[in-house]
Amino acid sequence: MNDETKANLLNPDTWIRLLYMILFALLLVLARLVILAVAVLQFVFVLVTAKPNTSLLELGQGVSKWALQAFLFLTYNSDEKPYPFTDWPETQVIEPQEPGRSREDVKPTTTSVSSSEDVPSFITPSEGEKDNPEDNPKA
Repeated sequence: MNDETKANLLNPDTWIRLLYMILFALLLVLARLVILAVAVLQFVFVLVTAKPNTSLLELGQGVSKWALQAFLFLTYNSDEKPYPFTDWPETQVIEPQEPGRSREDVKPTTTSVSSSEDVPSFITPSEGEKDNPEDNPKA
């Protein structure tokens, strides 16, 4: 065994990181359950009140950001350990648009099917095609 490999294997920092990696991998399982619970609760809250709960939005965003930090640590993309070794990730909740609310600037599209084709067309026919579709053969 070469000296560099032996030094790497005996480096206590590497083995300590392994313990942290195991800890964060287990905490990520718990975080996944929290995210699932937040998603279900948020859905129920929207069903009842027609708008999302701000506290659940913050919790979901915080846990999601923490999970990202944990994944970055696990994959050696970051040497910074996530919470509880650093501060809890900051959240910036943006109020979402109410479900079912339509935007005024978007016009609804309609489909049309002529008698000679079985595929709906989203293109408005020109004036000449409107008069007699049989006179305008398709290429």
